[in-house]
Amino acid sequence: MPNNVEQGDAMRLNFIPIHVFRETPAVTFFDAGVSGSNGTDVVAHHSAATSPPDLDGSEQYYVHQHQIDHNLVLTGQRVFTLLNPTWDQPHHVIHLVRAMGALQIPIGTFHRSVSGEDGSLVLNQSIRDPNFNYATEFIPVKLSDRHDLMTARSSSPWVWTWRDGHICRHHSISEGDCVAVSDFQGA
Repeated sequence: MPNNVEQGDAMRLNFIPIHVFRETPAVTFFDAGVSGSNGTDVVAHHSAATSPPDLDGSEQYYVHQHQIDHNLVLTGQRVFTLLNPTWDQPHHVIHLVRAMGALQIPIGTFHRSVSGEDGSLVLNQSIRDPNFNYATEFIPVKLSDRHDLMTARSSSPWVWTWRDGHICRHHSISEGDCVAVSDFQGA
């Protein structure tokens, strides 16, 4: 069952929790299943990387029309930026770590991710509809080519982090206070 995080009337940010079966100092065994998944992608950033990369000085974003992503960080940390001009809060920055579970990225949501110097490994257990096509689902969109995306990107983002056993939401990563929006212990 996803951990639904309400963000106003128009959208919901979902994190699908993991279940740790056993953890020792050297081994972690956990269930990361996503109900209905029919696509599994491993996305490895071997060092600092941005996906999709900037082009001509402009950020680029992926947007899927026939795939719902469920991104789970296996190692490292990945910072996702989500833009969706149709949402009441169109700009989100998620500092995703394994403990948060799998971040669900809905159809029609523009997204990109950045890894730090050490890179990261992400498992994406997607749900693809019958019209899914690799050739059309992974074409980057330049931010500078879309006025609606530039407007969404310029709005104050909601920042999502993992803090003290909670997924927290706030308007600045440096703020001391955050609104705990979940209480599950995913990792």
